[in-house]
Amino acid sequence: VVSYIKKATALVAGAKGVRMDRNQPHVLKYNCENGRGHTGVELHHDKCDFTANLILSRSDTYEGGGTYFPDAEAVVRLEFGEFLIHPGGLVHGGVNITQGTRDLMVLFVDKA
Repeated sequence: VVSYIKKATALVAGAKGVRMDRNQPHVLKYNCENGRGHTGVELHHDKCDFTANLILSRSDTYEGGGTYFPDAEAVVRLEFGEFLIHPGGLVHGGVNITQGTRDLMVLFVDKA
């Protein structure tokens, strides 16, 4: 899966290849268990050329969620197995989930 996403990112970037540091990919777990879970991420930008997000949860296992892009005034909500590639410098945030658990694999990649 990671190899496929890296190839797709290279195509989007118009690069011969991409590279990731040794800490990539990583998985974010959003959950609402007992009111103590990690439910979303504030607006931010990533310190990489491109970010890829692969949703690992089915959309019927959580409520809310998605990636918010304020410049587009849009929330992108992926279905299980779909992935999103966007420029790392683009401001975005993880919309809070209100119920269930949402798992997301994230890759920070740079042009090789």
